[in-house]
Amino acid sequence: MRKTLIPLLLAACLFSPTTTYAGFGTGIGISFPASGSGTVSSGSTYAALQYEALVEELSLTEKSGQLVMELKVSNNGDTPYTASHRNGQIYDFIISDKNGKKIWQWSDGMAFTQALCTTTIAPHSFEVYTAELDSKAYRKIKDNAVLATAYILDTPCRLSARIPTRTAAKSTPVMIHGGVIFGNGRWVDD
Repeated sequence: MRKTLIPLLLAACLFSPTTTYAGFGTGIGISFPASGSGTVSSGSTYAALQYEALVEELSLTEKSGQLVMELKVSNNGDTPYTASHRNGQIYDFIISDKNGKKIWQWSDGMAFTQALCTTTIAPHSFEVYTAELDSKAYRKIKDNAVLATAYILDTPCRLSARIPTRTAAKSTPVMIHGGVIFGNGRWVDD
């Protein structure tokens, strides 16, 4: 029986009506959580950009009900970076809602000297600019606040980061699974 079965299987494979193709390749399996339980996001967010020799970093942290915003500007170049300003205000922070409408600005109600001034950051050095939104003021806008933007005045860069949120989720984690296949060969039947 064994001697008869092997030629029949071989004939079935050779004269099969479907066409198959082979190729060389590899695949990558991907799994990542789409949601989870516990805290969905942390009490801080971060964004960064590099423009020529400058690196700007924006950190937003919610602490004890207040929002602390920090803009760090680093000069990674070998020459000083200088920005000229139309008045004494060097930087600003703005918080906007989901439609991009300003709902809070650090400099609102402030007075600055009306003289031309400059800001200089030495080579391989940095400056840190901060603003704090106290808990009472933050509580008033927190439900509508979506994005914080920080910038050095009279420069081309503005850096934005999402307002940190803490949301408790009590759901079963959802996982997304997928695959990416790389190779050479025909992957479809004609």
